[in-house]
Amino acid sequence: MNFSQDTDESGTQIHSYTDDYFVINQSKYDNHSQIHHSGFVQPWLPGKISQLSLDDFKALLSFKPDVIILGTGNKLKFPNNELRRELSRLNIGLEVMDTGAACRTYNILLSEGRNVAAAILLLKTEV
Repeated sequence: MNFSQDTDESGTQIHSYTDDYFVINQSKYDNHSQIHHSGFVQPWLPGKISQLSLDDFKALLSFKPDVIILGTGNKLKFPNNELRRELSRLNIGLEVMDTGAACRTYNILLSEGRNVAAAILLLKTEV
């Protein structure tokens, strides 16, 4: 899906996504990705969603985001409650949604100037 709304060009923007890749700041990424509005984009190789831990978000935590958007592919699946508690102790919110909603929400928060990060799975992923 392509997005037509322009957001803050100074941030790391998700321009489009398909089952097999993301376009982030005009570059194509064909892997699960972690992104931060500062320009950080990195491949992400998480285990099962239900077994995610703070270690899976180590790179994003260094940016001390206000919120991490977790995109879980085509289907919504929630991580364990311990992860949410640990992030809450660090004053970081966690919003879980399917990847399409995660991409759109990330861009909206970016346009609002929020300190936002995202960890997103490709749509074709079975979680």
